[in-house]
Amino acid sequence: MLRTALEALTHVTGHEIASLHMLSADGKTLKLEGERGMSARLREVNRLLPVGKGLIGRVAKTGRPLQSVNVVKDPHLFPGAKAAVRLDQIRGFVCVPIRCRGRILGTLSLGRQIPDRFDAREIALVQATAYQIGLALDNARLYQETLRQLEELKRAQAQLIHAEKLSAVGELASGVAHEINNPLTTILGQAHLLLTNPEVTAHVNERLTIVAEEASRAARIVQNLLLFARQYKPERRPCSLVDQARRVLDLKAYQLKQDDIRVVTEFAQSPYVLGDENQLQQVLLNLLQNAHYVMARHPGPRVLTVTTWSNGAAVCLEMRDTGPGIAAEIMPRIFDPFFTTKPPGEGSGLGLSVSYGIVTELGGTLRAENRPEGGAAFILELPSAERRA
Repeated sequence: MLRTALEALTHVTGHEIASLHMLSADGKTLKLEGERGMSARLREVNRLLPVGKGLIGRVAKTGRPLQSVNVVKDPHLFPGAKAAVRLDQIRGFVCVPIRCRGRILGTLSLGRQIPDRFDAREIALVQATAYQIGLALDNARLYQETLRQLEELKRAQAQLIHAEKLSAVGELASGVAHEINNPLTTILGQAHLLLTNPEVTAHVNERLTIVAEEASRAARIVQNLLLFARQYKPERRPCSLVDQARRVLDLKAYQLKQDDIRVVTEFAQSPYVLGDENQLQQVLLNLLQNAHYVMARHPGPRVLTVTTWSNGAAVCLEMRDTGPGIAAEIMPRIFDPFFTTKPPGEGSGLGLSVSYGIVTELGGTLRAENRPEGGAAFILELPSAERRA
């Protein structure tokens, strides 16, 4: 667009040289974004200009048009440009600001090798061209902004559809878990009855004990699934962060074992925190699933370490993995909504942002860091219920 505007302007006016500079985001420099007829040395001099210095820089700062009939002798000419201007024999010069919505976007300049002044008609033409360029640039910006907002809307709609699917899957899982819970209760009850029978041999007793233990473990997993899948109105009350961590680890134990991930727990005796058990489970499950995902795709030892401790005022939990760690460019955006490094269909980009929101609402903090020995760690800190009381 800029190149087309410059070609049309020089063709209509018959001038030898034209240049178009755009103001940087910080408003301190002007970058050459388009030119016509410039020599290589003049192009290099004009590549980056300071605002407020030189002829073009003064126009960008003041917003007032400027013209000269002998640009080489002009005291305001940028010192670094004098030699190039003299060699190119540029004498007549005019520069106008490019504006839009009351804001200066850049400058438009024309140069020629004759000393005649630019008449009012020529200056009006350059100003009209600069105005049209400003409108075109603003329209392009609005178009890009519209495209960006449209993409965000599409992502939000996809996330809503995905959330509806997850809700349906959660209801289905809750129903299935409830149905499984009934036969498990029967199996467990019958195993315990047989264990109390004095006629049962030692060998059968040993086998029945295994059946009872495994049935109890399955029942705990189903119970955890039911607790997590049910929809509860958030209710803050004293609860154990360690208990919620154990519950979530039990829920994911089979999947972690399938991917050869060893779990190490270091749970210290800690005071209760004031929060909603289901929300805390959601936070811990999101952290656990992220650690599971990165380690399952990373070679080397796979160890998940979950540690809790208390400093009196707060209860802390650290979930540490042996994955690749978090890239430096990703770290500032790790808790942003809809931000994910997972391929399409594998991640919503909402897990960590939702977790961050829950923890913040409870008056706590959630942060991420890379470990010196490798891997990433997420540290959750919540005020103790005793301290709040």
